[in-house]
Amino acid sequence: MARVRIELFATLREKFGRGVEVECECLEDCFKKAARVLGEDFLKEVLDENGRVRDDRIITINGRNIKDEMKELEDGDVIAVFPPIAGG
Repeated sequence: MARVRIELFATLREKFGRGVEVECECLEDCFKKAARVLGEDFLKEVLDENGRVRDDRIITINGRNIKDEMKELEDGDVIAVFPPIAGG
């Protein structure tokens, strides 16, 4: 089990705060444990109904976009979650 930090950005940060630290085995487990602290609405913001990362989210681990790659997590990893961002 790895101790990781989940950092949130843009509208997710406004809704749930800066993030949370959790101990988890895989990405889905991390998000489920974060939801225990941040609220169940957090899962709907990150995972789809099949438990996969939503298509409109960007997920990075230590700055590397992982999308649906399965990566073994290590202590100290930083998972960043970005919602769709529009600008002009």
